[in-house]
Amino acid sequence: MNKIWRVALYEYRRNVFKKSFLFTLLSIPLMVAFSVGLGFVLTSLENNDLPVGYIDQAHVMDKAIPAPVSGQSEPVIFISFQSENEARASLEAQEIQAYYVLPSDYLETRRIELVYAKKPGENAVRQWYDFLQINLLSDQPEEIASRTASGTDVTVRSLDGKRTMADSGPTFGNFMPVFISLAFLALILMSSGFLMGAVAEEKENRTMEIVVTSISPLQLIGGKLLGVIAIGLTLLVTWGLIVLAGVLAARQMGIGWFQDLGMDWSVVLATAAIAVPSYVLVSALMITIGTMVTSTQEGQSFSSIFIIFHMIPLYVGVAFLKNPANSLAVTLSLLPFTSLMTIAMRNLFYSVPAWQVAVSVCVQTLGALGAIWLASRAFRLGMLRYGQRLRWRRLFQSRQLGE
Repeated sequence: MNKIWRVALYEYRRNVFKKSFLFTLLSIPLMVAFSVGLGFVLTSLENNDLPVGYIDQAHVMDKAIPAPVSGQSEPVIFISFQSENEARASLEAQEIQAYYVLPSDYLETRRIELVYAKKPGENAVRQWYDFLQINLLSDQPEEIASRTASGTDVTVRSLDGKRTMADSGPTFGNFMPVFISLAFLALILMSSGFLMGAVAEEKENRTMEIVVTSISPLQLIGGKLLGVIAIGLTLLVTWGLIVLAGVLAARQMGIGWFQDLGMDWSVVLATAAIAVPSYVLVSALMITIGTMVTSTQEGQSFSSIFIIFHMIPLYVGVAFLKNPANSLAVTLSLLPFTSLMTIAMRNLFYSVPAWQVAVSVCVQTLGALGAIWLASRAFRLGMLRYGQRLRWRRLFQSRQLGE
């Protein structure tokens, strides 16, 4: 056992202290931060906090009542003008971004004119209609008018009553299992080079003969697999801490999507329980391929195959999101590679039965153990085949021949 840990520590240090690892570590968070930042910039460009004018010829806002504004938005000031000439002068002076005209027959025609030099911000238009709505109810008590303007708060529940979300859509907490699944997919993609090259160094510098005199193939593969998994967990923990810091910052900034996380920890733990053996399974298979091919570059071309397998649920997701309990959903939840993303997506709208999660964990674990054994066998048969590719058929034939 001591030899396995020594190999794992060597593999971990050999990769973690490279400059390329730092790039791998920060690339995903930087890409996500750039995407989120770009989204905020585009959203801010759609908003405009300049005042908005209005000319009330229908006298529905003689005693204007301010409309409630959500905590995320800055309130837009609405200025009453007595004449259109006065409003136009303010618009040309860029004191207001636009002005509305309510004609005298507004209550009969519901016709409103909007005058602007540049299209007003989405926030201004939205707040204007809230402002108009609450003032159309001015003959009602103010609390009734305010409650009407604030709209309804609908809670959507799944048929089994175990999943709830606001009518505005799922929160960050609802999407957490999906985020975990995507993080493991990114982990597989980013660590494929480490996995494929786990035994490349010994084969390329011709030191394999010396290594195998002091350690068995199973111990060597086990140690290298443990080291690469530790590298992957280092990436995952770092990404998790960055995400946690981002979520806490977003909550302090008052971003609505992060205020009520609504996180179901049982679902998160179930997803993680599937993700860990799934990652070990893929890691062992990648190491197997790395020992069978003649070069690291050739082996890395196979990594995309595993990504495609894991993303199958995204391609057929519509079929089982409409009915999360159908046979296709259950089948994909139990199979290797597809179970991680399938169960994460189903958990958005449906409580996946515990037996399906348990079976999936068992299947992934058995697959991981089998893949580790297969990796050690491939390594034992191919460790001295310099420049020769070991084929899958030969791998299984060797077992039949007693090699």
